[in-house]
Amino acid sequence: MTSVAFLGSHDLGVACLERLADHPAIEVPVVVTYPPAHEGWWERSVRKRAAELGYPVLSLAEERDLLTYDVDYLLSVYYPNILDAELLDHPREAAINLHQAELPRYRGSNTFTHAIQNARPDDHWRYGTTMHVMVEQVDAGPIIDRRFVEIRPTDTARSLYERTREASIQLFEDTLPTLVSGDVHETVTPQAAFDGKRYFYLKSDIDKEIPLDRLAAATDDDATALAVYDTIRSLDFPPFEPAYTTVGGERVHLTTDGDRFSH
Repeated sequence: MTSVAFLGSHDLGVACLERLADHPAIEVPVVVTYPPAHEGWWERSVRKRAAELGYPVLSLAEERDLLTYDVDYLLSVYYPNILDAELLDHPREAAINLHQAELPRYRGSNTFTHAIQNARPDDHWRYGTTMHVMVEQVDAGPIIDRRFVEIRPTDTARSLYERTREASIQLFEDTLPTLVSGDVHETVTPQAAFDGKRYFYLKSDIDKEIPLDRLAAATDDDATALAVYDTIRSLDFPPFEPAYTTVGGERVHLTTDGDRFSH
């Protein structure tokens, strides 16, 4: 049996954990996720599902206990902590992450937002999801495989996220046989081998305020109108606060209704 320690959260993490449970040649000796009291914006709980499947569960603060488990792989899906070199080197085969963005194009945070904002100026109307080997530098390890979805001109960050999640589940499932066989090592490609633009974003790179004068300019200039529309779409990810402008000291939220602005 191939042994996999699973580190994850979100609905996507639950779906991937279930794919591991369904695979006849894979065992999961331990799962690491948020503590019981954590309340995320997503619907399903990796902790609850792992308990239902009979897997031992560690909280984030206990992640170093992974070193006591003898495993072939660490698999990470929406795991919030950055793993150190000792943890990355612990599994016999590899530590692998499912990164919901196209690597090497998009490293870092809030990539759905930035991909929508960049789609028009870069004429790059696709979004990716990537399985990659983890190294100490975040999102910089060799690529195992990728899947792509279209970025639609009316997408919001949330709609693009939902569509990418389905592609991510399929990518994860398709990768499992290569882990069992060991062929995963034959499929990796260094990120340096890929062409194209590369971006790295921090969480602090998001600015949700659109000044009133920019909104006013959008009524008279088509290029400005499209740029503002794209910004509003890119920041529309319920349940989080959307784009906004400030009127009389009060925030007015901005969302989209098809191809129109709403407030």
